[in-house]
Amino acid sequence: MSMAPDYPRGATGLLLVDPYNDFLSEGGKIWPRVQAIAEANGLIANLKAIADTVRGAGMRVFYAPHRRWEPGDYEDWAHPNPTQRAIMHRHSFARGEWGGDWHPDFLPQPGDVIAKEHWAQSGFANTDLDQQAANGVATGIPTSSPSRAT
Repeated sequence: MSMAPDYPRGATGLLLVDPYNDFLSEGGKIWPRVQAIAEANGLIANLKAIADTVRGAGMRVFYAPHRRWEPGDYEDWAHPNPTQRAIMHRHSFARGEWGGDWHPDFLPQPGDVIAKEHWAQSGFANTDLDQQAANGVATGIPTSSPSRAT
């Protein structure tokens, strides 16, 4: 007989990866690449319902934000990966611009934890997320590389 895992509320939370306007909003620079999947699965409504449920149960929400593009990012890198080259070209998640702002349904709230920004596909690599998070439920667009890598 297998026992269901025990996830204590104080040590369990929801992980939101890159919930920026560029990913999740009409007019976002990456939205055209995810729109069909997001709309077919009711992504925004489902993510909002999950986040509301998690907060209502007294659990924390963790954010794994991507690096917000700034002029000069990646330009001197010897080996940027294809995603980083695309960000350098289209200025995805630009700091100080609408696309680099949090989607309005996923604004951080008091008690939420925001990890340091990641530069590549993993929300853990070269960030402090592993030091701040315990057990987590990761959710998002299953075909997006940040969700898979994190």
